[in-house]
Amino acid sequence: MTLVRLRDRHGLTPFARANLTAGSFDMSLTPSARAFGNQKLVLGTRDIRMFAANFLQNGEDLRDPDVSPLYADLAGLPPAIFTVGVRDPLLDDTLFMAARWVAAGNQAELQVWPGSAHVFTSLPDPNAEPAYAKVMAFLRG
Repeated sequence: MTLVRLRDRHGLTPFARANLTAGSFDMSLTPSARAFGNQKLVLGTRDIRMFAANFLQNGEDLRDPDVSPLYADLAGLPPAIFTVGVRDPLLDDTLFMAARWVAAGNQAELQVWPGSAHVFTSLPDPNAEPAYAKVMAFLRG
């Protein structure tokens, strides 16, 4: 959302690369976010709905590109690396956004880590270190 808003509202594209980890790109909830339920893995469907309700308090359209960048024009954005765990309710957000990123003509790398939960790169997860190393390599170019 920040990259799109900087471009659209201020005419700025100041970033050379983007690290998009476990992002919430659709406030109306993607299928994985809706179906995740109340599993105790950092974040659940109820939590995502609560965050969206607190973020959007003025009756905004949940699919407005200004708040759900999955629906935005993504052309002209920097190369991005997308990282997500298979056990993250935001899995589809990442899969869908990475595909749309490439379809808009941008470069993208997608990392999907089996067995890992939401924000696993910040947790004592066996995939955290290799995922972090890949992100750092991408950001260094």
